[in-house]
Amino acid sequence: HTPPPRPACWTLLGLLLFVPVALGDEPLLLHQPRADYQARRKELMKRIKETVGRGREAVLVLRGEDDRGREDFEIGRFRQKNLFAYLTGVEVPGAYLILRPNQDNETLYLPPDSRNREGSRLAPSPEVAEALGFAKVESTARFLGDLFGAIGDPLRGGFGSRSKTIVYTSMPRSRGSRPPEGPEARFVRFLQEGAPTTEFRDIAAPIAELRKVKTEAELALLRRAIAITGEAQEAVLRVIRPGLYEYQLEGKILDAFLGGGAERPGFASIVGSGPNSTIPHYFENRRRIEEGDLVVVDIGAEYHYYTADITRTYPASGTFTPRQREVYRLVLDAQVAAAEHMKPGETRLSEMTGWVRGYLDKSPLRAKDEDGQEHTMGHFFIHGLGHYLGMDVHDPGDTSKPLQVGEVFTIEPGIYIKSENLGVRIEDDYLMTENGPVKLSQEIPSDPDEIEQRIARSRASKAEAGGR
Repeated sequence: HTPPPRPACWTLLGLLLFVPVALGDEPLLLHQPRADYQARRKELMKRIKETVGRGREAVLVLRGEDDRGREDFEIGRFRQKNLFAYLTGVEVPGAYLILRPNQDNETLYLPPDSRNREGSRLAPSPEVAEALGFAKVESTARFLGDLFGAIGDPLRGGFGSRSKTIVYTSMPRSRGSRPPEGPEARFVRFLQEGAPTTEFRDIAAPIAELRKVKTEAELALLRRAIAITGEAQEAVLRVIRPGLYEYQLEGKILDAFLGGGAERPGFASIVGSGPNSTIPHYFENRRRIEEGDLVVVDIGAEYHYYTADITRTYPASGTFTPRQREVYRLVLDAQVAAAEHMKPGETRLSEMTGWVRGYLDKSPLRAKDEDGQEHTMGHFFIHGLGHYLGMDVHDPGDTSKPLQVGEVFTIEPGIYIKSENLGVRIEDDYLMTENGPVKLSQEIPSDPDEIEQRIARSRASKAEAGGR
């Protein structure tokens, strides 16, 4: 195992990987080339035409995020919806998009007083259309007229005949028995009431399939997000000790994220110690860390709309106990074996959970559940092995399809033994290549010896500084 570069090197590596994108000759939209967004829209329209077939027209309509405040610490900060950002790269509140695949026509609608995050005006004009890569950019005042005209204007033509147009949009999902709520749901209901004879379809699945394979620009952003997340994991290693509270480690993580250039966490950080290490999705982060605890740190920085997802498990005391080490080593070996087993065009993420559970069951290690029943280790692996990664921490995509070259995903085996207050999870981010998975987070240490050495060096440095 080659020792990873120091944190400063991770930052430099991420910047170097990002430079080819940032210094491109074309205008950038959310830090990706204009041509990438154009290619996505073109490919999506092609797929919609193939799905709809001859004799019927299709219209895609998407609503961007508005400028209402968010109900979290970022209130007042604007963040575009992922679907809209992925297809347009436009970070302007109140925008709309209409694609007409049969005519190869696309129109972006912006409020007349639009400005980007730097404050530059983006009012609808031919010049703005050229800069953003659209044939037309119109005022939002024209949006509804153009949309119902594209559908066939059933309001003007009467409701007696059924529209031949299929409208694709982002369809909000119900939660239990309650109907969908919020601005997105109201927007869709408005469209359905305005065009009652029109068939509406959800665009989520077709776009999800596009999002699975990453461009070079997307990979550069993901690598930078991973590098920042590595710096945050290193920040935890430098301070972890019994007596701290979980939220104090979370504070170090957030400081490293923002200090490294990330806009925000990609998801709520998990810092689970002792009994909390056995809860896969533990978000409270309020417990005092005790001597002998393992601490599971599951975090990811979001950088220009792309998030990392890295989990490490650390011994609060600085060294693993023999029992902790043997369980940790089994989890690490399972991750390595899973990555070696995966092949492009053959392996499905959905089948890998069972494969790893079988791998764990072959170990001679045993543990008892809370009822006192002894089990093999596969019994204590209680979640999926991995998921797609990108703009969302759990990026959409059909995991029952074989993994393809260019897809990014996680491998995260874990063992959670509640009867021993012992939880271990190791998670890394991988890119599928023609030769199999490549670990994008290779430089973030996971070897137990190296983790112990890094903690020891940090404590020795502090002791030396305190003795001067």
